Order: sequence, then structure tokens, then C-alpha cells
Amino acid sequence: MLVDHGRPVSTLPDRNVFEAAATWYVQLQCEPANTATLQAWQDWLHREPAHQAAWHQIEQMQRSLGQMPQGLAHRALGAAQQRRHVLKMLLWLAGTGAIGWNARQYTSVGNLWADYRTGVGEQRLLTLADGSEVQLNTDTCIDVQMDGRQRLLRLRQGEILVRTGRDSAARPFFVQTAEGRIQALGTLFSIRQLAGTTRVGVLEHQVRIEPQAPTAASRIVAAGHGVDFTEAGIAADRRYPATETAWVHGQLIVLNARLGDVINELARYRPGVMACDEQAGKLRVSGTFQLHSSDAVLANLQASLPIRVTHFTRYWVSVKIRSSSTV
Repeated sequence: MLVDHGRPVSTLPDRNVFEAAATWYVQLQCEPANTATLQAWQDWLHREPAHQAAWHQIEQMQRSLGQMPQGLAHRALGAAQQRRHVLKMLLWLAGTGAIGWNARQYTSVGNLWADYRTGVGEQRLLTLADGSEVQLNTDTCIDVQMDGRQRLLRLRQGEILVRTGRDSAARPFFVQTAEGRIQALGTLFSIRQLAGTTRVGVLEHQVRIEPQAPTAASRIVAAGHGVDFTEAGIAADRRYPATETAWVHGQLIVLNARLGDVINELARYRPGVMACDEQAGKLRVSGTFQLHSSDAVLANLQASLPIRVTHFTRYWVSVKIRSSSTV
């Protein structure tokens, strides 16, 4: 038995649905988002699971706007008569993978066919048949497989916190990522799938990490430590405080962190784009921030730091250093 404190989505959108999602995206960026428009978009979004899946893809692309060809982001915020041009460019970028995503990769990886997934800003708690608990963070996809030999999770994307339960059959508990495998040794641990890297943090007991490459050495990581690893090997241990999993309680806790890193973390929990320029990104901040109240967080940061926060729409926010003339 598996208890799901949420619901899985497993409908793969076709090209027509993706084009509809892209059209909504362009309209929301190029035109004032009045109440009627936002309501129509919400009605479309919740009409079919495939619509939500397509919008999820658009959100993935939005996070990579910094990699778009020069001038495109400016055009996307320009006059409404440029909508068709931007839409064509957006679909072309999706097809070529120019901003870090393409339909072929997304389909082959099969994230939309995952057993369980969360949308942007959503979190979900699963209780597995053996009593293990898996907390899914924002924008996360996993598969669950339990048989007579082992208990296995596949982390397709995103971040999870796992508390393993005791198993009467003494089956080993593994988490598989793109870079290798993590074996729980009676433990509480977190795993995050990054681009080309898996990040592991251990809060209780130990885990064994086995990179994908046959020649790579495995390593046991103890509580209070974290590591990043690739297919080829494992980086040096680092300290891993419990505050790094504050997301379970809806919080981001940082001490003397770069503002750019804080904005990037907040952006994971908010649909749309949150962009921070290079100068503002270098500022240092400390504090406890509410992940699901990013507007309030941005307002507080603007009040305490020399930055200007601009909302083009609810789904497009820019953070820049405040010029001396506006101080």
C-alpha cells in the first residue's frame, strides 16, 4: 500500500497543446494581464491534465531565459504586434533545445510518465508500503518500485527527502539518479538532481554512494555531511546542516549567502521568471525566507538592500541594483 498525499499527473501533451501553452505564455508577457485574461488562462490550465503538463514545460523554459538569443527577452516584453514572432521563436527554441529543453529529450526521459510528480511550488508527502516516507519538493518527478529483492526510487528530476522505514524482508533501499545510485543505511537523507550532478545530504546514519561509471569508487557518507557526485566520481565531503532541508517547512534559511543564489532558490517555487542581474546578485544576505510568499520576501529585500524589484507581470519579476539616482 502506498499513501499519496496528493495526486500524480501522467498525461503527455502533444504539440498542439504545447503550442497553446506557448501562446498563453506570450499573451501574458506581451499584454497587460487583466482579471478576465488571467481567469481565461486559469480555466484553460485546469481543463485538462495535459494543459498543466504543457505549462510545466513552459515554466521549465522560462527559467532558462538568460540563455535565450540576445534581444528575445526584450522583444517578449515589447508591443503586442510582436507576439507571433516571439511565439515562433519560442517554439523554435523548444524544438532545438537552445534554452536547455527540447521535446525529444523531455519525452525520452519520460518525466511526464513518472509515478509521482509535483508542479512548481507544490510539495507532496508519500508514505510507502514499507513505512518509508518520501517528501517531494517543488518540480519533482519520481518512480517507485518495490519487489522481493529491493526497494527502489528513481529520481527523474527535482529534490526529495527520504526517511526509510524498517523492512521485514530486509530488502535494501536505493535511490537511482542520472549519475548513479544511493543506498540508504538506516537513514534520513536528501537528494537533489542537478544538471549533470546529484547532490546528497545525510541527516541521520549513513548512505553509500555508487557513481554510474564502472571505474568510479563508491563512498559512505555519514550524518552531518553532504556531497555532490557525477557519473565519474564523488566530490569532497562538506558540512550539511539540517537547515538545508528547511524547505520541508516552507522555509529557506541562509547565512551570508549571495542574493543571486537566494533569488534562484525562490524562483524554484514560483511560476514564471525571477531574474537577478549580476551586480545585485553579488550582494550578501542572511535570514529566514518563506518560500511560498516570494512577493513579501522581495518587498522586504528591496526595503533592506540597494535593489529595485520590478514586476512586469505576476509571472515575470526582475531584480536589479538600484542606481544612485533612485536611492
